[in-house]
Amino acid sequence: MKKDWFILELIRSFPFKVLVFLVVFIFAGVYISRCKERQKKVQMKEDVLYIHPKPKI
Repeated sequence: MKKDWFILELIRSFPFKVLVFLVVFIFAGVYISRCKERQKKVQMKEDVLYIHPKPKI
């Protein structure tokens, strides 16, 4: 068996396609979570400081 045919058959196989799909899915999740963290950091600059309520006597 030639190496070229082995690589082609490997790429065409179902387990390889599932592995590629999982890797893409994980990287997409990491990318989306990092984008949300960046948005939170920008929003935190606009937050109002917390003021303690006056104690009841």
